[in-house]
Amino acid sequence: MPRRRPGQVRADLAVRLRCRKNNRKNKLYPINGVSRSTLYAIVRIEETRNYLWAGAVRDSLRRWRSFVHDPAHRLWDPDYPGCIEWLCCGDPRDSRENLEGAMLALPRPAARELRAIVMRLDELY
Repeated sequence: MPRRRPGQVRADLAVRLRCRKNNRKNKLYPINGVSRSTLYAIVRIEETRNYLWAGAVRDSLRRWRSFVHDPAHRLWDPDYPGCIEWLCCGDPRDSRENLEGAMLALPRPAARELRAIVMRLDELY
């Protein structure tokens, strides 16, 4: 039986918790299409930036993705304050601004990886 490569074995292991202020407070939230090193970079900026909270990038990306894929979404009008439904679920404009702030704060390789996902969504919008 062929031997598995050590890198593959390490990739299959559970993600280790490290570099946390409060070990239980800010855990690693998985984001599809993002590498583990980028996830750690996202956790670091969520801990150090006061405009982000634990899981902010994942929540913002999920909200922006659901808004873009919704067939009834409206064009983005900055003068329009939003609809009533956004008050309970969150404004997609705020989500996009959170993503932009995170991409500016991330190191270059991690920002490039997150920006590729967000740019695909922006093209659909």
